[in-house]
Amino acid sequence: MALAKSSVVKSLAIICVFLGWTAGALWLGWQGPELTKPYLQPEEEPVKVAKYYPLEKFIMSIPGDKYPHYMLLEMTVKSHNPLLESVLLEADPVIRNSLMKMFSRKTFQELNDRDQLESLQSEALVMIVKVLSENDFQSDIDEVLFTRMVLQ
Repeated sequence: MALAKSSVVKSLAIICVFLGWTAGALWLGWQGPELTKPYLQPEEEPVKVAKYYPLEKFIMSIPGDKYPHYMLLEMTVKSHNPLLESVLLEADPVIRNSLMKMFSRKTFQELNDRDQLESLQSEALVMIVKVLSENDFQSDIDEVLFTRMVLQ
């Protein structure tokens, strides 16, 4: 009888070890990728896509030789900062004011010259970044694009 109990105990021990081994293997199968992910796969940083934020259009009076001219200007700001839209909305009055001052110092001939378009965009970028910085706003602007410019 002792021999029978001994073989039953051994059988139960083997079955318990087998079940424990199987349960551990199943658990590692489910949890394994999560546990080994930091060690096996390099973590890729998400690609930051540039966003474009259109500004309200400007209609300004430009001094001319004989009579005043008018300019319609539509601009878009390019940035990789997804939070810039709220900054641009809050800072809209100071941005518009600084751009109005900048363009009011230009003559009709300067603005009408197509070769000056890139330098005007660069100047507007510098002006906007400066105004944002002076007023304690984030100034993560990559580029200023003129999407429409009509002189009359």
